[in-house]
Amino acid sequence: MACLGFSASPAAIASRSLRAPAIAACSSAGSSVFSARRSKRSVLPVAVRRTSSSTLVASAAVTRSPGYDVSSLSTEARGDEGTLDYRLYYTASGVDVSPWHDIPLYTGEANVVNYVNEIPKGTDAKMEIATDEASTPIKQDVKKGALRFYKYSKSLVNYGALPQTWEDPADIVPDTGLGGDGDPLDCIDISPTVMPRGAVYPVKVLGTLALLDEGETDWKILAVNVADEKAALVNTIDDVEAHYPGIVGEVREWFRVYKTAEGKGLNEYAFDGKALDSDYAMKVIANTNSSWAKLCSGEIANEDGLVLK
Repeated sequence: MACLGFSASPAAIASRSLRAPAIAACSSAGSSVFSARRSKRSVLPVAVRRTSSSTLVASAAVTRSPGYDVSSLSTEARGDEGTLDYRLYYTASGVDVSPWHDIPLYTGEANVVNYVNEIPKGTDAKMEIATDEASTPIKQDVKKGALRFYKYSKSLVNYGALPQTWEDPADIVPDTGLGGDGDPLDCIDISPTVMPRGAVYPVKVLGTLALLDEGETDWKILAVNVADEKAALVNTIDDVEAHYPGIVGEVREWFRVYKTAEGKGLNEYAFDGKALDSDYAMKVIANTNSSWAKLCSGEIANEDGLVLK
């Protein structure tokens, strides 16, 4: 697979220890290829955590050294696609690595982060990082023993997740009154180019939507592939309409209604559905990065059996 451009040290790094730099680290040249439980989940002994007493405040950036030569990173499909056995693994120098834990979040460039593409634009298989499996490969979601597909329509966008993030169900967001969904942070690449499943590449963060899904805050970070020809023209959510007309409204409506095809009700949004700006989105990213670090270190109890190494 050929489309990796994330930033990290090009040398093999032996350490995988957690560290908290004053600013986002992991810079330099990139490579190529490629039901809430808020009453129980806790930073012991506190049962419910609040991001802030009033509004969202950014946490310090946290990263973990990848522990491999990033130039050797590649993907490998195992099992037949369209079956329960299918997985897309990430490997480096012949060793499985985790797209959730071992790909750096930050690139060292302001408002640019690395992104893992789970669901290519124009496809309907509901793919996701398997956070409870060794090496956390990408797999197709399963419900009642059956593979899940979008019933409403195929995905309008490249849709995936940000590595080294986690939406803590016990971390009550003051601006929504709800905790996270227990998954890596969702991200939408609004650029028109269809990217392959499993592609990892840097995206410019433009804003976020605050989807409220079945009692959880389910942030949708809005970003654009930095390689897109119009990426240099957009720096804020206000720039998007001029260069990608209609896309934010289409995405907002799609996520509001898509579950109706499964017999469920409409989703809702905080902030009356307004797309918040890039500064707010970067605070969301920083806080979910902090929650991921606390989960990995044991400061937050791992109650759902997630694979953290």
